[in-house]
Amino acid sequence: MQGAYNNLVQLAHESSPFLSTHRCRHFLASIASNLLRAVAETPDPDMALVNLEKVTNSLGAKTVLWELFSFNTPSLKLYVDLCASSQFLSELLVNNPGMIDELLDSLVLNQPRAAEELRKELSDLCHGAADLEPILHSFQDKEFLRIGVRDILGKDSIRATAAELSDVAETILAEVSERQAGPLEKRFGLPYLEEGERAELRCRFVVLALGKLGGRELNYHSDLDLMLIYEGDGRTKPPPGATRFDRYEATDNLHFFTELAQHIIRAASYLGPMGRLYQIDMRLRPTGRSGSLVLPLAEFRRYFAAEPDGPTHPHGDAQLWERQALTRARVVHGDADFASEVTDAVANAACALAWRPELADEIVAMRERMEAGRGARDLKRGAGGVVDVEFLVQMFQLKYGRERPALRMPNTWEALDALLAAGLLSAEEHAALQTGYDFLRRVQGRLRIVHNRTLDELPEAMEEVNKLARRLGYEAGGAFLAELDKNTKQIRNLFIEVVARERGAS
Repeated sequence: MQGAYNNLVQLAHESSPFLSTHRCRHFLASIASNLLRAVAETPDPDMALVNLEKVTNSLGAKTVLWELFSFNTPSLKLYVDLCASSQFLSELLVNNPGMIDELLDSLVLNQPRAAEELRKELSDLCHGAADLEPILHSFQDKEFLRIGVRDILGKDSIRATAAELSDVAETILAEVSERQAGPLEKRFGLPYLEEGERAELRCRFVVLALGKLGGRELNYHSDLDLMLIYEGDGRTKPPPGATRFDRYEATDNLHFFTELAQHIIRAASYLGPMGRLYQIDMRLRPTGRSGSLVLPLAEFRRYFAAEPDGPTHPHGDAQLWERQALTRARVVHGDADFASEVTDAVANAACALAWRPELADEIVAMRERMEAGRGARDLKRGAGGVVDVEFLVQMFQLKYGRERPALRMPNTWEALDALLAAGLLSAEEHAALQTGYDFLRRVQGRLRIVHNRTLDELPEAMEEVNKLARRLGYEAGGAFLAELDKNTKQIRNLFIEVVARERGAS
């Protein structure tokens, strides 16, 4: 109680000696009843008051803010809801108080931003800049604030929110990747091909996204799963126009693109004073940590060729889970023509295996290993969790993707729609899986947006469950837990039934 009182007292004082505390108190008094009512109705009134004081103090000129709220009640509720729902978003405003105006403008426009619009804005901001780090972080903070507030206010579905988070990540990743090649080309020269139809031409490359970014369904605080594929073997040469006085450290293409991948990882995941942009994970590449960081396209094709080599290699060199991972692969940066070649190679690799019943057993076994040791509170790996829906979709893609290209959708929601259109899921099955997936992803989002941490498990304390429930629109934790139980049971039952059906229909 004393802490809450102290926060309220601070709201009535202007921090600057040049501003009138008397006027501040006057306008605060005029909105006090609406403000306290809005705070009391939030999922976490204590967090709301603490963040209100911090954010308001960072903005300065409290009088102007209270005056705005006195004739614009919706903006007051927005402000309180933001402070109550997310410590993460509140801290973004504390660190970037100038973003409040742009945030309000974006809410007035009331529409999400197109990916092309994001790319153009960031490219313009970075043009000619010597130090990209503050620009990239400021851009990311601004977009996270916009997306998060729209999410909290219910202006976007979880599907739209995931797509927007993915577009921001892809935009930043593309800018980072573009800027890393230049210094390497000055040091090593340009990579060229030695053999094939394009011998003596520039060696092209792409950055391939997998997982949530590949599916364009990123969550708050998600890692970026990446793979870098280049065109083929060769060596670097001085660029056209180079003189004999220019010095280059000629090297092979493998070394050049390995350096490029390492530079991209360092630039995107560097933990500096402004934090980290994204954690980069490249463990989904062939042979994981033990293999090369980058891969020529020919080696990618060879690795995923479906040529059994005895009982220990029934899927060729690639394991089944690696083919599953490719069902969510998508090129996010690189030469457009080469991207088309890689996309075709990825589709062929994912769907290369002739379907047989044992593959369904293997998928179930993988799912059981992921679930082992996980309780009912794990929204991702627990029984009836997010992974059940993803594995079910991927099983269909592995089985039918070769003959039915329309099913090769890296996005889980789009793939579910494609399975319905193909008659592989009934309307009832599709509705149950989509509803359950939406529900679980919304809960994950509300967990993660509070502190921008990777959280997939429900809190153990019932008080915290109640707060989470209220953030999701439930009056209390009991109703929320009942809804969670219903959705996870329905998803698990469908997973068992549909896998058995598809296994038998082999």
